[in-house]
Amino acid sequence: ILNKKILQKKERKQVMPNVLCERGEYEALTDFLEELSVLLQDSDDEEEKEKIQNGLKKMADTTSYVALGEEGAGKTSLLRMLFQGIIDIKDDMIGDICEYRWGGQDFDMPVREGIQRRFISSSYMQGLSIIDTKGIDCMGKAALEKVKEISGRCSAIFVVFSIGNIRAAKMWDMIEAMPEKKMIFFVTKCDMVSPEALHTDLKKLKSYMQEANISAPVFPVSVKENGMHPDMADSETVRLYIRQKLIGENPMLRKQRENIEEITSMLVQLHGSLVQRERQYDSDAKILQKINASMDSYMLNHRDVIAVFTQKLAEEINRDIDQYEQEIISKLEPVKIKERFKDKKDFTDYLNLVNDNYKTMMNESVNRKTIQVMKDCLNDLEIVFQEAVGYFNERENILALNDRFYGSMIHSRNQIAAGTKEAAVMAGEFYQTLTGASEEFFLQIWKGRKKYDESIARRKTLSWAAGGSAGIGAGVAGAGSLASFVSGGITAAGGSGAVAGAAVFAGGTAGIFAVTGLIGIGIIVGAAAGNALAKKLFDPKAAREMEKNTLECIQQFQEEVSRIRKVMVKQVTDQVIDLFDRELALVDGCFTDFRISVNVEGENLPLLQRKLEKIERLEEHIRNMEGSGRKDGL
Repeated sequence: ILNKKILQKKERKQVMPNVLCERGEYEALTDFLEELSVLLQDSDDEEEKEKIQNGLKKMADTTSYVALGEEGAGKTSLLRMLFQGIIDIKDDMIGDICEYRWGGQDFDMPVREGIQRRFISSSYMQGLSIIDTKGIDCMGKAALEKVKEISGRCSAIFVVFSIGNIRAAKMWDMIEAMPEKKMIFFVTKCDMVSPEALHTDLKKLKSYMQEANISAPVFPVSVKENGMHPDMADSETVRLYIRQKLIGENPMLRKQRENIEEITSMLVQLHGSLVQRERQYDSDAKILQKINASMDSYMLNHRDVIAVFTQKLAEEINRDIDQYEQEIISKLEPVKIKERFKDKKDFTDYLNLVNDNYKTMMNESVNRKTIQVMKDCLNDLEIVFQEAVGYFNERENILALNDRFYGSMIHSRNQIAAGTKEAAVMAGEFYQTLTGASEEFFLQIWKGRKKYDESIARRKTLSWAAGGSAGIGAGVAGAGSLASFVSGGITAAGGSGAVAGAAVFAGGTAGIFAVTGLIGIGIIVGAAAGNALAKKLFDPKAAREMEKNTLECIQQFQEEVSRIRKVMVKQVTDQVIDLFDRELALVDGCFTDFRISVNVEGENLPLLQRKLEKIERLEEHIRNMEGSGRKDGL
């Protein structure tokens, strides 16, 4: 029957974890507190954050066990038996004291002041500290004092006597001054004596304990599983007693109980704040959705407008180039060349004059038409900004500024929304001014805008991007893309008075093109091409083949004009598209800060909600662990 029981115990050990292992509660508490720490990262409640950090620090307060006894009493063997499956206690102690603790990797520290520390990477050691000691009878005074100090801090003291050496005077001197509620007595090597001798020694031990006024449990044990006396306790029984009666079923939870109660109360309030935060986000998201819809609609419609406009510009440029080409060719008849031009210089001066005239005419025409199209677009932009201001007027302040968790965050959000609204008002006023301005005044505003932009660009490096309904925008942080519209003004004679300064715009659209306008058309036929024609036409050796040379020059001129035509059409259309793209990006950037704020919140809230749900599950798990401990009589 006894052998059958031993076999059953061996089988049970293979499937049951060592009850002295605190891995489950360590992991549950660590996960609970770390998840809380992440959840409160953007919270204003520093007091709660400190409680959580203190809770995490308490996780370093391990449940510690120390074994005391004389040399050869079997302390190391006892620890090896009790903590089987958790750690392999070694026999190679170097110092007077050897402490086993959890660490990120296996590592033995050098002995200092008689103490050797061994770090074990096994997760089963988390929450535990196991201390083996040299024989009390072999220690000096300093080592004995250190042992007393460590024992006073420990969770449990294993007092170890070997059978036949119950008296051990130095041991009794040591333990009489120790707190008895932490002590548990072991009598080892009990398999080496008869039941009668064991009974006699146990009786002596209890009488000595009574004389020392010590009340503590006594377990006769053997580190061998065979040949056990009926009075001896098996290792599993001892472990259960230590865990349930001496240490407590969940010692780490007990240490954190008050903290957990406070955190639970805090979580109820945090849940309410998160609900309000979600309502605030929903309100802001609806506003942003309307703004994005207006901007998307505007951009889509006006890209079509610009596409039609650039096509018409290309057609007009082609017509002007045709007229230019015909005018030049009409002067390249041999007779007219001799009548009209005296020499090469006279001919090249003529080409340059015609080029300048056509360049000026085309610049004025392109800029005049561009300004008119811009006015039409800006008129619609003014409407967009008016709509945006109306949306912001509908915005609710749901999350209170005095909220203990998110007060500063909602203050920041309100500032962003107010700044965006102000920028929208100023942008609308600016575009209203441009829409009603004359062409001359329009260009004056644009020049002033360029000057203002450059002064801002020298102080700041700005970024901008269009967002639209996709909600993606990485614009100017803090400044807001159009937030600085009304700041220093430009007064134009005959204009409509003081005009708002300019949008914050790195580089300035006007700075890219001609100072006199929005779009810049370069030379029509380059000086090199003109010089080549003049050289061929006025070469003395070619005077007899003037007609042939003229035809060749006309062909070369037409080829050059054809090349320039393509370059010019692309140049002008690219400039127009770039102008409007930059303007649209700038306008859309007015809402960048608000858009980023709402979009980041839209990403954060689901994460926070999932974390809160996880924390609540961890809290329930911890409650169940505590409930299990109470059912076991704790």
